Amino acid sequence: KLQFLYLIGRSVQGEDSMASYRLVAAAAVTAAAAADCNVASRVDCGYVGIDQQQCEAKGCCWRPLTPNPGNEPWCYYSSQQHCTVNLDGRGVGFTDAFYKEMMARYAGQLDVQGSGAVVAAPDQATPGGSYYYHWMRDGALSMWTYMTLHNNTYSAVEAKMSSYTRWVQRAQQEYDPNVDVLVEPKFNIPDGSPFTGGWCRPQTDGPGLRANTLVAWAGILLQNGREADVRGGVYPLVQKDLAWVVANWASDGCDLWEEVHSTDFFWNRMGFVYSLRQAAALARGLGDAKSASTYAATADAIHATLRAHWSGSYLFESTNRRIDGAVIHAVASFGGSDPDFGVLSSKVASTLDVYTETFCGIYELNAADTAKGVPGVLVGRYPGDRYAGGNPWQLLTAALAQVYYKAAQAIRAAEAGRGAFALAADEHVEWKRHLSLAADVSSKAFAAAAVNAGDAVMTRLWTHVQNDGGRIDEQIDRASGAQVSAKSLTWSYANILAALHLRQSL
Repeated sequence: KLQFLYLIGRSVQGEDSMASYRLVAAAAVTAAAAADCNVASRVDCGYVGIDQQQCEAKGCCWRPLTPNPGNEPWCYYSSQQHCTVNLDGRGVGFTDAFYKEMMARYAGQLDVQGSGAVVAAPDQATPGGSYYYHWMRDGALSMWTYMTLHNNTYSAVEAKMSSYTRWVQRAQQEYDPNVDVLVEPKFNIPDGSPFTGGWCRPQTDGPGLRANTLVAWAGILLQNGREADVRGGVYPLVQKDLAWVVANWASDGCDLWEEVHSTDFFWNRMGFVYSLRQAAALARGLGDAKSASTYAATADAIHATLRAHWSGSYLFESTNRRIDGAVIHAVASFGGSDPDFGVLSSKVASTLDVYTETFCGIYELNAADTAKGVPGVLVGRYPGDRYAGGNPWQLLTAALAQVYYKAAQAIRAAEAGRGAFALAADEHVEWKRHLSLAADVSSKAFAAAAVNAGDAVMTRLWTHVQNDGGRIDEQIDRASGAQVSAKSLTWSYANILAALHLRQSL
C-alpha cells in the first residue's frame, strides 16, 4: 500500500497536484501510525535533514532518541514495510557474446591514450558533470580487477599494468595546491595533473587501494622472474602510498561517494587492512622485515577498530551514513576469510538480511520485478540518496552477487580439504536463515543455494542492462528500469565482469 501511495504521489499532475499530494501524505501518515514501529533494529528510511512530516509522508516511523549514542535513525522503516527478496536464481542471463562486448568496452577505457590513466567514464555530461577523469579509487579497483579477469597472466596484463605503473610514478610526484597529492581524488587525462577545482577532499581510501593493486602486480612480476622490476619500480610506489596509510589511517576524509566526511569509514578501513596485509607478505618475500612488521602491526590495529561498526544487527559504514552499499562492496573486495567480516561470517549474513530487505523496499522497481517473477534484488548507495534520482547502482548490485559467489567458493574450498559434510546445527546459523536452509543442510546444498542467490541478483541486473548493446552505465532508474546517469562506467564493467568471472569458476 505504501508503494502504491508513493507511485500515485509521484504521478500527480496539474493544478490539483498539491492538494492530491497532501491527501497522499495524509494517507501515508495514517498507514505509518497503524504500523508496528517497535522493531528489533532500525533501518534508516530518511536522509540527512529529514523532519517528522517528511518522514511520515513516506509512510515511515518517526521516533526520536535522546540520548542516542549509537546514532540510530529517528526515521526508520516499520515492521510492516517488509519486501520479499527471492534469492532462488538459475543462471545469470548474461551471454558469452555480451560478456565479450563488456570486456572490450572495459579494456578500451584503461590506459587511455597510452597514458596509463583509467577514465571513470567517457561521458562528459552526467548529472554530476564530466566523468572524463582518472579517479584514484576507480582506477586502482579497475586495474586490480583487470588482472583477476586475466587470471594474473603476465603476458595478458603486462602492457596495461606497466603503463598504469608509470602513471602512478608520475601522479605521486605531482604538485597539488589543495591536499597531499596522495589523497587527491581525481586527475586530468592524459597529462596526469591533479584536478584543482572544488571537490570533496581528501579521499583517504585512495593510497591503500592503489598500493593493493601494485602489490598484486608485484606478485605477478615475481612469479615471472622480474624481481628487479619490483625492487626498482613497483615496491617503492607501494611504500610511498602505505607510508601515508600508516601515518594517517585515522584521519578525516570523504566517503566513497564523495559526499560526507568521517574519520572512520568501514570501506576505508577494510581496504587499509587488506592492502597492508598483502603488502606485509610482499615485504617479507623481499626481505624487508621492518616494513613487513610495520604493515602487519598497523593492519591489526585498524582491524580492531572495525568491531565498532557492528550495530548489533548489521555492519554500518559510518555514524553519519549507516546503511550504505559501500559495506557490501567492502565485504566482497576485502572480506576474504576474516572471521568477523569475511563472506561466511555471521555478521555479514545478518547484514545481508537488513540490506537486501532495505533496498528491496526503497526502490519501486524491485517490487515490480518481483511481481513479474524476476528473482534477485537491486541495491544502491544508501536510503535517502538523491543523486541523479537516488537509484540502484549496477556496480553495487554486482558486488552483492560476488558476496554470494564467494560464500559458495569458501564452502567448496572447505570441501576440498575435508570432503562433503553436513553443517552442524550451530554452524553458519545466520547464513542458513538468510538462504532459508535447514539446520542440518549439507555443504553441497549450502554452496548451491549461495550460487543460486548470486544468480538471482545477476538475473535481475541482466534484465535491466541487456538492451544497450553491452554498454553498462552507473545507475538503473528506480521506476522505469532503464540505465541512467554516467554512460559506460568503468567501475560498473569491472564489478559485473568480476562477478561473472567468479561464477564461471563455480
